[in-house]
Amino acid sequence: MVEYRPFPESREDEFRAFTRYAFSPERGPYDPEEADERESLAAGRGLFDGDEPLAVCGHHEFDLRIRGADRRVAGLSAVACPPEHRRRGLVRHLLRESLAEHRDDGIAVSALWPFEYGFYRRFGWATASRYTHLIAPPEELSFAVEAIDPDAGRFRRLGPDDHAAVAKLLERVAERYDLTMARSAAWWEHRSLRSWQTDPFVYGYERDGELRGLLSYTFSEGEGKNERTMTVSDAIAVDETAWLHLLRFCRNHDSQAGEVRIRAPPDADVLDRVDDPRAVTQAEKTGPMVRLVDVPDALERLPSPEGREGSSAGPVDPFVLAVEDPLVPWNEGRFTVRTDAAGGEVTATPTDESGAGDAAEDAGSLPTVAVDVGTLSQLYVGYLSVGEATRLDRLDPGTARPALERLFPPRPTFLREGF
Repeated sequence: MVEYRPFPESREDEFRAFTRYAFSPERGPYDPEEADERESLAAGRGLFDGDEPLAVCGHHEFDLRIRGADRRVAGLSAVACPPEHRRRGLVRHLLRESLAEHRDDGIAVSALWPFEYGFYRRFGWATASRYTHLIAPPEELSFAVEAIDPDAGRFRRLGPDDHAAVAKLLERVAERYDLTMARSAAWWEHRSLRSWQTDPFVYGYERDGELRGLLSYTFSEGEGKNERTMTVSDAIAVDETAWLHLLRFCRNHDSQAGEVRIRAPPDADVLDRVDDPRAVTQAEKTGPMVRLVDVPDALERLPSPEGREGSSAGPVDPFVLAVEDPLVPWNEGRFTVRTDAAGGEVTATPTDESGAGDAAEDAGSLPTVAVDVGTLSQLYVGYLSVGEATRLDRLDPGTARPALERLFPPRPTFLREGF
């Protein structure tokens, strides 16, 4: 009988063997003699047949900014199943059990970085944010030097003791982008300053004693500068001026690298500022995926529509949300959604076709909106607007459109951390 349970810490080598074979098969089988003893922040989970592991995954917990408040989110990583056990539905089983555990822990949102979008889409996860991928010769970033005072502020290398300053930086960045992570001290030390294969250089831009920007980067191997690439995996800036200072820092590596690659915020744009736009590649890329763990619980955690900027006063007109979920049964069904008389607290009540379970009024008379859990998850975090979901033919809001737009106004999202 297949059983889902925590992966014993005493068998961590086996867990690493699973993930290494799944994500780096070219490196060969896991060798404990070459083990990286770095601390893992993930809690291992597995499906077992007796004592034999059949499939594994890692669980993270962290806080992400969702609609103006930091919310606890479950990060799913290292989902792996060896070839001899594939095509048996084990990963589906593992994902379902993981969501059940998150639900028991009171976590309403799950996030992951997919190896393949289509694979996780069929289980209910959907894209939650995008980023801009910039590729340029360093000299094409010279506009940043000309646009700012290079002597205003300074760059310094950051270390474990800088967590408090980084936390303040991210708090300000969270005002610009939802899904910004409130990095814990452990995350800063073991994930931001370290990496699975090559530890990055991490520098901060400081002005008036305050950290206003951060760069995390590595170099590819090469004997000459034209054979080397500076890869910036993270670029954090509180405003346009700080962003330009980060680009200036990259520009100043022109003697060491022939190319700079930057994973930049989704609204980064340099093509109209460089001397030769044809020498620069600017591409929009999709990032991680999210899905709601427990639909009614998540809906009832929505901030009050009352008092939001641009929001009208009064209650949201009630409607029925008919949710389709391909993975977990507790999300599959109909939920009557309403706010209190002041337009404040949101409630989501399970309701059957006849309206049973909804004591306040006959749910059969309310407009019904059918939606899959992936689209609902995108609306929830603000990645999609109601209008965009409608245009993409993933939602028919009907007369419930005003209510949906008050509950799910779009938000700028950018989840930058890998896990």
